[in-house]
Amino acid sequence: MSTYRHAFFKAARTTQPALATGADIEHLDALPRTYWVVLATPNDGTPLAQHLDADGDGRIRVPDVLGAVDWLKPRLASFDRLLAPLEGLSAEDFRADTPEGKGLQDLFKELSPDGAALDCAALTAAFDAFAARPANGDGAVPADAAPEALRPAIQAIASVAKAEGVSRDAIAAFDAAVAARSAWVAADPKGLAPAAVDAVNRLRGKVDAYFLPCGEAGAEPAQADLFGGQAPLALRDGINALWRKDTEALAEALGKDTLSAEDWLALKAQADAANAWRAAEPEDGLEALSAEALQAALDGETRKAIEALIAADEAAAPLATAFGDLRKFAVLREGLLRFLRNFVNVADLYPPKAKPTFLEGLLYMDGRCCTLCFPLDAGANVAAHAALSKESRCSLAYCKLERQGAAGGNILAVFTAGSTGNLYVGKRGLYIDDDGLDWDATITTLDINTISLTEAFFAPWRKIAATCAETVRKLVGSKGDAAAASASSVAVAKTDAVVSGTPPAAAPAAPAAPVPAPAAGSQMASVATLGIALSFVASAVAAIASAITSAPLWKTGAVVLAIVLAVSIPSVILAWFRLRNRDLAPILNASGWAINLRIGLTARLGAFFTHQACYVGRCFVRRPKQPKEA
Repeated sequence: MSTYRHAFFKAARTTQPALATGADIEHLDALPRTYWVVLATPNDGTPLAQHLDADGDGRIRVPDVLGAVDWLKPRLASFDRLLAPLEGLSAEDFRADTPEGKGLQDLFKELSPDGAALDCAALTAAFDAFAARPANGDGAVPADAAPEALRPAIQAIASVAKAEGVSRDAIAAFDAAVAARSAWVAADPKGLAPAAVDAVNRLRGKVDAYFLPCGEAGAEPAQADLFGGQAPLALRDGINALWRKDTEALAEALGKDTLSAEDWLALKAQADAANAWRAAEPEDGLEALSAEALQAALDGETRKAIEALIAADEAAAPLATAFGDLRKFAVLREGLLRFLRNFVNVADLYPPKAKPTFLEGLLYMDGRCCTLCFPLDAGANVAAHAALSKESRCSLAYCKLERQGAAGGNILAVFTAGSTGNLYVGKRGLYIDDDGLDWDATITTLDINTISLTEAFFAPWRKIAATCAETVRKLVGSKGDAAAASASSVAVAKTDAVVSGTPPAAAPAAPAAPVPAPAAGSQMASVATLGIALSFVASAVAAIASAITSAPLWKTGAVVLAIVLAVSIPSVILAWFRLRNRDLAPILNASGWAINLRIGLTARLGAFFTHQACYVGRCFVRRPKQPKEA
């Protein structure tokens, strides 16, 4: 292992290795894995991820990254070129002192004789043109790339081998299928004609039932309504028309018109052998070929011509390997640095750097734009994801995405600025993915945490206001309910008096008088209590007003400020500690990443990832006055 010493930087209270020079990348094998921010990440299916995931297990780990760096060492002229903006591949990107680099440089000069840089579009066109060539080095020749006379044979071989074209492996599979079928044909028992075998199979149960009692002591041959005869069984006379064709096939096989029990046993043995042979028929597709196509595929001269085409294609294999290496080189040259800045460290997370690879799209909701959006895999368990992500101590909103004519999905949006007062389950917003498509986003799961110190400062006062409003609502509601109940009882009493025919004044006092009296007394007591309370409030307000008017203004302001701070400062302190401990690592861990270090989320980052609508400096128009009605 190299003795190279890496430099480090600190961001969001996390110490991370720096990738400031090409040497930092070239000597990543010297960086202990305890310093890597990420240890593993899912393969997201991009070309870069496909090249990094060399073993194809769906995960990109540290050894995969180091393997890509080692692959570049004999091919890349200098790792410092990874830090330069990519405007296209040039001849200076390749090493000329190694066979690997010289091969890529020679191929580049063939593609660009004038030495001009090749951008992604030009490289893609060159790759596609080479792949479309008849001899592209893949060892397979499609039928449409062969001469007309060879196409039937190529199609026959490819269909049997289940391949896209003809290759040495396809020819070997075709020959093996032909040999297997020849061996199967040679094993044909040839005892009975196919029609007789089919007849025995169809009549087996019925003829067995006919001959079953024969041979038993004292038993007479069974009489079968189907055949209408006695043993031996007549095969032509008195046969049901439904089975006549089968019995005649048996008669032709036996050479006589009657069937004895011994004959039947012999026929069944021959049919069993034929059935076993039929079951052993290979499923090779040869039976679907015409005799002409099969003969063409087996013709010796045709085979030689096909093998010549395959040899010409195989001769281009080194060029195909060079094209594959050039494609991989171009992908790593373009995207490796960005991947490392989201794997070895997370430098792209901090503004004004590039957008991190684990983020996707923008969510517009509640007058804010959230850029901290994490896509969830299809079929992801939102509840399990939320249980892990809550350790991040962030305000998390899981949203369901819907769009007509497209498969929906889920995202996790992290709100890092503003307040959480207007967020609730069911709230709708607009999500725009990286392809520019807009989706309806609806909050399905919400985990609320303090977002900012400003929100924490006013949180106690919002609770006090909510408590006072709830108390007043309950008080007014209870008094209203009591008054309504009292009025209802009086109305019921009067209605009963009218129905009974007794005038209200002459009604008996015992049942009716006690009903309104307590209600009236209760109302009077409530009014008296409310008056006393109002008098106390008025006295308190008067005392406060007197103290304010008699005291200097600065003392009054100091007292008010002290009261405000005494209520808000504890909430702010608790929120400060919680905001300081916000960490994106649990969210990435829930998304399948293996995070080695914490990824802090500071207040400055929070303001960067969630943009609020700001009206400072905006122009406002005055509403025109409405004309007065005449």
